[in-house]
Amino acid sequence: MKINAAPHSVVLLFVFLAITQFSVAGEDKPKYATVTNAQAVEMLDAIEKDIKDNYYDPKLHGFDLKAKFDETRIKIATAQSQDEAFLMIAAAVNALNDSHTRFEPPTRPYTVEYGFITEAVGDSACYIKAVLAGSDAEAQGLKPGDQIVSINGVPLLRENLNSVEFAYRVFPQSGFHLVVRSTDGPQRALTVRAQVTPGQKMISGFDLTYWLKTHRSYDEWKKFYNMDNQSRTFDVDKKVLFWQLNSFTVDPRDLEEQADKARNYPFVVLDLRGNHGGFAVAVEDLLDEFSDHQSTVWTVQTRKESKPKIVKGRGKRAVDGKLIVLIDAESASAAELFARTVQLQKRGTILGDRSSGQVMEAESFRHAVYITGRDVTQYGVEISMANAIMPDGKSLEGVGVTPDERILPTPADLAAHRDPVLARAAALAGVEMSPERAGTLFPFKWPEKPHEMK
Repeated sequence: MKINAAPHSVVLLFVFLAITQFSVAGEDKPKYATVTNAQAVEMLDAIEKDIKDNYYDPKLHGFDLKAKFDETRIKIATAQSQDEAFLMIAAAVNALNDSHTRFEPPTRPYTVEYGFITEAVGDSACYIKAVLAGSDAEAQGLKPGDQIVSINGVPLLRENLNSVEFAYRVFPQSGFHLVVRSTDGPQRALTVRAQVTPGQKMISGFDLTYWLKTHRSYDEWKKFYNMDNQSRTFDVDKKVLFWQLNSFTVDPRDLEEQADKARNYPFVVLDLRGNHGGFAVAVEDLLDEFSDHQSTVWTVQTRKESKPKIVKGRGKRAVDGKLIVLIDAESASAAELFARTVQLQKRGTILGDRSSGQVMEAESFRHAVYITGRDVTQYGVEISMANAIMPDGKSLEGVGVTPDERILPTPADLAAHRDPVLARAAALAGVEMSPERAGTLFPFKWPEKPHEMK
């Protein structure tokens, strides 16, 4: 999760969300209070130590971590539920205002499917990107292209979208009160219920070490992250290869295979829209494939040192076709590093929307807390371990990548599944393609796991 808002506003937003939680008349609140307030304070203590000992900037940018966490301990003492306590922990961590430093709450004994996915377009507004067939969101008439004006009373804007979505992952809801504005009608209010499915198993404390070991195999990682299904390609007359890369959490062999294919085309359109990043080594490998010489792509700034990141290039084997890279407000982390490197090295053209500005290298620190005499639940914190300083001396954190051509889909484009960005890329490659046709190349695929917010 990346937070671009100011620390004070983020904390206020999290507190507001805790107060304005969704409820349904005549329906009992779900009872999932398995962690006590005292245990929540213990969780906060462990997270504070993790951040203090491991954050890439030991001075924390001047942020008073102790004061903030002391204040949060007092608040947790009077929390009315487990979820409220978790939201307070999340707010304390997010007050550091770092995109990759965030609370990782315990897995709940249920999954939540909200039935719609939201994306920011441009500098402010947020729109419905997709609606799940058969969901209550669909039954209530929610459609792609609808602007979400507010969610549970909170105005929804690009600058707080990630905060709101993350808050509802920490504090799951049984539904939302929305105010939406459709492309073909007036602003309206509606209530959308989520689908809550029980089923998450608890982990025995005696089995925790074994469980961790058995879930760290490469095959488990590939399955969990759906690593075999991150690339899709489409070619036009052996002239243009359109390559959609959904994530950099990908099998390196897949990148190599697609790069081998790309070597045969005079134009390559690499679609990184919606790509939230992934493995640092993957983006380095991809930059290698598109470079014929060695270069320093950025400097990795860690707690102890600053070290140049060097890609060697592939020499005569490099993909030498003209490169066009597509990004949007959801493009983050490794996707942003790739796009900005291409831009600075003048290796290609960047099209689309300004990227998210969430560029850090992070690691997760995991802990466990007993919730019964024998069962435990895991929690943790993701911590930024390094920042990337580009050759121009700047970081992309909180800034993002500004495309060479900023092209934004309209609400009508979203509703009709038109893709003016991909159509423009095709035109630059000398191929005639309408936005309607472009919208069919890579049809949206609903996530295999319930969409619980990012």
